[in-house]
Amino acid sequence: MNSFFNKIVKEPLFQFLTIGLILLGGERLINSDDYSDDQYSILIDDQLLAQFMQRQAKSFRPEDALKTIQGLPAIERQSLIENYVKGEVLYREALALNLERDDQIIRRRLMQKMDYLAQGFYDEKPPLTEADLRAYYDSSREDYTKVATATFTHVFIASGKNLTWEQGKTQAMRLLKDLNAGQVPFENSGLYGERFLYNRNYVNRDDEEIGSHFGADFQKEMFSLDLLAPSNAFKWQGPLKSDYGWHLVLVTRRTPIYVPDFQDVSATVLADAQRQQEREIKRLAIDKLVSKYQVEDKAERK
Repeated sequence: MNSFFNKIVKEPLFQFLTIGLILLGGERLINSDDYSDDQYSILIDDQLLAQFMQRQAKSFRPEDALKTIQGLPAIERQSLIENYVKGEVLYREALALNLERDDQIIRRRLMQKMDYLAQGFYDEKPPLTEADLRAYYDSSREDYTKVATATFTHVFIASGKNLTWEQGKTQAMRLLKDLNAGQVPFENSGLYGERFLYNRNYVNRDDEEIGSHFGADFQKEMFSLDLLAPSNAFKWQGPLKSDYGWHLVLVTRRTPIYVPDFQDVSATVLADAQRQQEREIKRLAIDKLVSKYQVEDKAERK
């Protein structure tokens, strides 16, 4: 036990706290008359204890906490008071020792609180009107663009290794005739061709994903193919060249890139416009605070 105590005593943090408490105690002793005012008194009431209990429990509603406090037995109330007083005393003594200075964690927390307070000015603004939302939508139409999508299956013929690109294309052309002659449906595409690196069936996949799997040339050709009528549901097309070989495709659905009407995205526009307004209000509030200060750069100029 003595060795453990000796080890603790030698710790820099322990020594720092000890010196701090000695200095504080000595200063209090010398200036004892200065500590008889209200600064060193702690007033307790039900409302204060209710708020303290709420912070501790993180789940009480204000009215429930107040009722709980008022119904506490004397011994439990005293225990709650003692816990509150300990925390309050430690907080006040830390401020008296200026322990908050140069503390980056406290600095960051205070900055976050001021940032939050600046954001609170948003509640003072009137609600956005439909005219406001339409103006925001018109200025941000590109943000609501819906990407092109396609639903298709494909039969793959690898080329460039065992087959030259020309040989692969010739084989794909022959297989295309067989697929159309047999009216091979979407679900039977797996019976033909070779295994592809990615997927065989693509359902409502966007053009960027298709391009990342097959390459830009395939992507461009895919979205330029004729979209066949339901009567030609088994019409295979191709061959389309990818980075890996040739593909015969059966396209069942395709949607072009487009910007939806305001009515179709009004809920999203409202949320986006509110966030944008909130950011702008906070920026203006912080700029106003910053404008109160004069900044001097005393670094030597070369």
